[in-house]
Amino acid sequence: MNAECLSLQTPGDSTITLQRDKRLVAQQFSRAAHSYDQAAGIQLQVRNQLLSRLQRVNGPLFGHWLDIGCGTGQTLPRLHQLGAQQVCGIDLASGMISSARRFASPAIALLQADADQIPLADASCDGMFSSLMLQWSEQPYSTLREWVRVLKPGGTLALATLLPGTQQELLQAWRSIDDKPHVNNFISAADLQQALLQAGLRSVSRQQSLLQEHYDSLTSLLRNLKAIGATNVNPGRKSGLGGRRALLQLDNAYPRDRNGLLPLSYQVQWLLLRKE
Repeated sequence: MNAECLSLQTPGDSTITLQRDKRLVAQQFSRAAHSYDQAAGIQLQVRNQLLSRLQRVNGPLFGHWLDIGCGTGQTLPRLHQLGAQQVCGIDLASGMISSARRFASPAIALLQADADQIPLADASCDGMFSSLMLQWSEQPYSTLREWVRVLKPGGTLALATLLPGTQQELLQAWRSIDDKPHVNNFISAADLQQALLQAGLRSVSRQQSLLQEHYDSLTSLLRNLKAIGATNVNPGRKSGLGGRRALLQLDNAYPRDRNGLLPLSYQVQWLLLRKE
């Protein structure tokens, strides 16, 4: 994908203008590969809950599983331990794939690839795991349709993604300063459900919850977002954060809890799905 916006239409999506350059997204996560595991508190919590739900609802795994958006690869040995004979980690960011190579083995492979164009045959995997990757897709129906193509009939998709309300405190604080995009848009639960159904996925288990982190300063909050690769790559963004004055305004506008800490919210949905 080039840096220009693309306007596409699919059977499940209305015409959507693609805003982000995937290369920038991959670059920001590559740069964060060395700091991701230490900073990704919420992300680790979401992933562990998804693994627990998969084990409880699905039972032992078998066959060939993919981890789409595998990041630093922490989930790959877990999927193998749960019973998958072969596990393949897929990520667009070269830095993440390099970090995940420490887990490579005869049973665990790695593939640098776009989740929208997986270079695997139709119906070639028994299951898929994807934690906090789908929200980076601007055409979730097309993305899910590609995943379903690779998934065997009756196969399982364990999915965790973010919904509106995520980073709402940061969004509201920036809105008091300017009208530039600073926080990603997130698909609604209703639109996500429609995309899943249209892609041919049936829900087996679904749960939604609000998770929060709290920071003692705006600096530590922004530093943590940078450390996990969740920086702003939206078109129309300002370069940098706008200077010291903008940061001071942001700090003054950011809400505090009763203890004076800065909350950052994540609206998470966990799903276990089957291919029809």
